[in-house]
Amino acid sequence: MIVFTIDSVSPICTLLKNDAVIHPTALFFDDGIKQHKVTAFKPVEQCFDVNGMYQTHTVGYTINLINGTLLRLDINGALLNIQPFKKTA
Repeated sequence: MIVFTIDSVSPICTLLKNDAVIHPTALFFDDGIKQHKVTAFKPVEQCFDVNGMYQTHTVGYTINLINGTLLRLDINGALLNIQPFKKTA
């Protein structure tokens, strides 16, 4: 079981993107009040045409929580910007 907070989300994203966490592992997000199980982790990628060749770059991550909240993180250089939490339908 891995529990992470908003302060430790950057290293967790790196671990999940690089498949360093063995699945199935219980992964929880602690918002300071309650722990929420992570149901999905997905890198957000954009494709760019550079001199006739396509390159894909990760521009952020989305983390879905069991309560329907979507945690969106945008990469800005080496920083992750946390977007406001949104409830999914």
